[in-house]
Amino acid sequence: MAGAVFPRRVTLPPELCDYTIDYLWDDVESLRACSLTCKAWLPSSRYHLFRNVRLRHADDVARFRTLLISAPGIAHCVRKLSFSADYDGATAEGSPQEDDAWVNGAAELLPKLNRIDTLGLARVRWHALHQKTRSAFADVFRTVRQLFLFEVSFDASRDVISFLSGFPALQELYFQAVSWKHDSPAPFDDPNTPHEFAEVGSMHLSYLFLDPKSSPTLVTEWLLKHPEEQRLRTIQLCWRELENTKAVGDLLQVSGASLESLQVEFPAGISDNAVLQNHLSLAHNTGLRSLHFGGLDVRASQAFLSHRLFPWVTVMLSQVGSRHLQEVSFSLEIASVQDLLALDWDRIDRDLSRVEFHGLTVMFYVSCEREGLDKDVRREISGRLAGFQQRGTLWISCI
Repeated sequence: MAGAVFPRRVTLPPELCDYTIDYLWDDVESLRACSLTCKAWLPSSRYHLFRNVRLRHADDVARFRTLLISAPGIAHCVRKLSFSADYDGATAEGSPQEDDAWVNGAAELLPKLNRIDTLGLARVRWHALHQKTRSAFADVFRTVRQLFLFEVSFDASRDVISFLSGFPALQELYFQAVSWKHDSPAPFDDPNTPHEFAEVGSMHLSYLFLDPKSSPTLVTEWLLKHPEEQRLRTIQLCWRELENTKAVGDLLQVSGASLESLQVEFPAGISDNAVLQNHLSLAHNTGLRSLHFGGLDVRASQAFLSHRLFPWVTVMLSQVGSRHLQEVSFSLEIASVQDLLALDWDRIDRDLSRVEFHGLTVMFYVSCEREGLDKDVRREISGRLAGFQQRGTLWISCI
């Protein structure tokens, strides 16, 4: 059109640019390109590029130190910080030797990282770090909401409690293959216990993961010292300490209606006494929505005292007190289809067919030693749960 004047440049709203860059949060190459486009795009691009920092050795620490010196503002972008050490040969006793001394080199950087909400430690000997390093970490702990511990070792069990008590804002705990050299007296009932052991009272865990390579009892007892403060919504635990299954029941009870998702696995089974004593009741978990029974290895359970395998499964199912349950899943390992006959299918079908479970989805993940059993496995399980299938949906996956 004659006389029309068109702008030479169109400026996009900043919100639209930020939205576009946010969409590329995990595309490193695209984020790097965006950071070089213009100054206006740099802050958002930098935020995603340096949100997650993983340090694996001394060279990583040196490069990160140089980066913070050249661009101090990057420290405010870091939200997730991970220290992943590795093994370097073996000790004289034949145990893996951690190569974690380089972690001490990061002590001077930690005070600059004051917005960390996720912390990961892997293959680090906490007791071997310098006191200056541990003190620097302590300041970071106060803002951490999500903690990942993998193959972290301590000098004594008491040190584990002291370490965990330094996270007052913690919401999610992943506790995997954590170890200590020797057991020490529990600090809970000691009148001379330092104040930091009581700080867990201000912590509100919503997610808890405990694996069998650690001592789940230690963490559970630590949490139970402040039951009124726990609001666990998700619990994933693999429990091997058969002599103390009552701690599991206590944890379930204090979680109460807050618990929405539960995944339990007892690789060594459950004693008949624990079943009779009703250690694993779900009656108090009235908000439960998802329930998963893992590690049901029929092959390894043939010596179980009960005439039916996994009686604790049927007991837990029969005591579900939630009217909000949406899914139940089972992970089975079998050698043949005949192994499935060892389960108390009549009771399982009866419990899953309760009126309040109408619309429930039930999933079976079956690992078979031999191939070609898929159809027979599906036929066997489907036939055993005929009553449930009139009320809910059944999924069967053979691995």
